[in-house]
Amino acid sequence: MVAHIAATLLTAFIVYTAVPGSSLFSWHPTLMTIAFVLLMFEAIVVFSRESSLFQSRTHATKSEIHAWVMGVAATCASCGFASIYINKDLNQRSHFTTWHGFIGVLTLSYVLLQMTGGVLLKYSGILQSLNIHIRRVDMKLYHATSGLVLFTAISVTLILAFWSDWFVSHTNVYTWYACFMALTCISMIVMQQITTAYLPQSRQPRINFNNAPARKNKKQK
Repeated sequence: MVAHIAATLLTAFIVYTAVPGSSLFSWHPTLMTIAFVLLMFEAIVVFSRESSLFQSRTHATKSEIHAWVMGVAATCASCGFASIYINKDLNQRSHFTTWHGFIGVLTLSYVLLQMTGGVLLKYSGILQSLNIHIRRVDMKLYHATSGLVLFTAISVTLILAFWSDWFVSHTNVYTWYACFMALTCISMIVMQQITTAYLPQSRQPRINFNNAPARKNKKQK
């Protein structure tokens, strides 16, 4: 529950600070935070045995929740990107001139690519119709590993946003570090969830009893 609280508080703080609707720019931090910090985080941990809010649901139901929440998150992120892009056009400012902007647009592109992979995983018959044969268990592994890379990119983008002039001017040293620690907590939970649930783990060697010396049963006369 700590991670859920951290994600909710971080989202609430940034939305409160941005004051959505006060300007066109205000929708950028608002929608991006809702998309990446709140929705995508919840969409990932829905499969967690410890952190999921839907532990009693079946895996199929969790997959449906994951897909719909990720779809809403991608929509919010796209609208957040559109708001900052249009805002810069109106103010005649160049695009992607900072590390935050450059990595941010790459991350958003990766989100769309990851969603495409999710659709192909859900509807694996599409690949089979194209004569592409990949085991479903392998597709799940690829999707989960790619998701870990994606959330790492999201975390980097958010950290760079914390160093932006807008964020620094609206926070003090205490709130800045509180936001940083909340993001760190969220990222660690996501990393732990994916690595323990999907990525291959080392297995202890099994004892082959077939090679053990056979015991001879002697009958006493």
